[in-house]
Amino acid sequence: MTQTTTPSGYVKNIWDSVKSTLVGMRITGKYLLQKPITVQYPDERLPIPDRYRGIHYLEQEKCIECLACARACPIDCIEMEAVRHGKELEWISFTLDYQKCMFCELCVYPCPKDCIHMGTEYAFVTFDRSEFKHDLLSFKGMDRAARERMKEAEAKKAAKAAGGASEASKSEESAS
Repeated sequence: MTQTTTPSGYVKNIWDSVKSTLVGMRITGKYLLQKPITVQYPDERLPIPDRYRGIHYLEQEKCIECLACARACPIDCIEMEAVRHGKELEWISFTLDYQKCMFCELCVYPCPKDCIHMGTEYAFVTFDRSEFKHDLLSFKGMDRAARERMKEAEAKKAAKAAGGASEASKSEESAS
């Protein structure tokens, strides 16, 4: 705005200043009477949409270690290692490197057992980058039910072997 020296220009400048101040105060007053929308973050959280792509979680009991999720990952941030004992799996590791992960959800869809999912957790605060490599396993080795099934199978196998050995010794005795 240009300053004018005439008395009418002076009054016009004052009127424009008062008018712009009143417009600003009207906007401020409108928000002054509303409920605040501030969220006290660590204590309160906003609701997360159902399709939100957060930190992964694994339903380990369902997983068959088919490596479909690792093959589908475009940046190879999923690594899994397990040892098969017949139909049972002994888990060693199932890691996901979140330094690389772009949360594309491409690892979720090819899983035939629907055991890897995107969660709603999103807080990734750390001082050390090595903490971004997460192990998604809830337990290492085999679960309790699988261990019991393995022990039963080994006991049956040992009983069959002992039964077969005793039959072989009986047939040797009868042949002599």
